[in-house]
Amino acid sequence: MTSKTTISGIEQAVATVGSQENLALQLGVTQQAVSLWRKRGWVPPNRAPEIEHITGVHRHTLIKPRLRELLEIHA
Repeated sequence: MTSKTTISGIEQAVATVGSQENLALQLGVTQQAVSLWRKRGWVPPNRAPEIEHITGVHRHTLIKPRLRELLEIHA
């Protein structure tokens, strides 16, 4: 049996810049904030465009899955 592992958008963003600390510095937030986002698997919607600009990770992969679903319904 194979398991498909999906990497969250915030995990991709952290990997792109090299560390939580690097992303936190570029965003002007604490490393603890980035750590919290990684633990829950999504970032606050108002941070998604800035993270997308810095890392190239699409904002829709960064936000809460339920919010993503709602945006797709209304698109």
